[in-house]
Amino acid sequence: MTQPEEWTRRYLDMTADAGRSYDRVLRRHRELLDRVADRTLDPDVVQQGFQQYLQQQAAASTRELVEASVGLLAGLLYTEARYREAMLDGLLPADDPIPPPPRPESVDLSNWFQTLASYGAVQSTRGVARQQKLVERIAAGELTVAQLDQHGRAYVNTQAPKFVAEVVELGLAFARQMQRSSAAMAEGLYDGVLGIDSENAAADAALVMELQGVVGQTVESRIEVENSREKPAEIVCVLSPFVSRATGTGVVAGVVEPMRCVLASQTSREIAVRVTLDAAVFSPGTDYFGMLRVSGAGDREMIVQLVVRAEELEVEAGVLVSGADEEA
Repeated sequence: MTQPEEWTRRYLDMTADAGRSYDRVLRRHRELLDRVADRTLDPDVVQQGFQQYLQQQAAASTRELVEASVGLLAGLLYTEARYREAMLDGLLPADDPIPPPPRPESVDLSNWFQTLASYGAVQSTRGVARQQKLVERIAAGELTVAQLDQHGRAYVNTQAPKFVAEVVELGLAFARQMQRSSAAMAEGLYDGVLGIDSENAAADAALVMELQGVVGQTVESRIEVENSREKPAEIVCVLSPFVSRATGTGVVAGVVEPMRCVLASQTSREIAVRVTLDAAVFSPGTDYFGMLRVSGAGDREMIVQLVVRAEELEVEAGVLVSGADEEA
């Protein structure tokens, strides 16, 4: 398969994924309207659920969107600088390799654009200095305009396809990240009010993680994610709200570590989900269901069903006994 054919396939895959996501969100929206219409769901509950979810997710969502934007801009700056310098290397003594820009996740949110602007300014200054050396060589008769033209044409003929390929890859990665973020946000909104989408979860969930303990504990479960691709993969993890089996209401809780990471080809790492069993959030003795979405490691995202349960801690004859132990 040629590279343009591969890009077309990936674009069509993204289009199909977007269509399926839209169908799910539309189906959930209709379910929401039906439940409001038949009065099994109070409009005030809907508003409160949406507000709670958006408030809880605002920081992470903002970071993800800005991180994607900065990543795209940094990638374009780095690509342009490398190819510019490579062309000059055939006309001037080779300079030190251009350092890559700092990764977005390594920089504080408030300093991202300032850091990127500083990086761009340094590379621009470096480019101007090398261009000046090129002009000086022409002025000194060490290089003719004809030689410059010949070198430029040869360089463009061999390197332009590679340059275009890198720019297209950056664009596709950015589009995919925006699509994942938008879909996760929309589906999370409805999961928090309507409960987990059982139709979607039943079709996609292949793994179940149980997080159980006594009230007040922080419980943890881990899964291993492997990148079987021939190139590095950017892994993105999204945690849904947890929905009570008893009441059908959703709560936003828990953390995923890491939320984002890059896996080299043929490597793996563990993803941890941690939940604090706060009695004000999780009613003891009740099962709460959520989903962890892990995308980037394969053609389809991984769906992991999460089950959270908090047990009461009781005192019996001076001995602490959990609800689970007491039943046993």
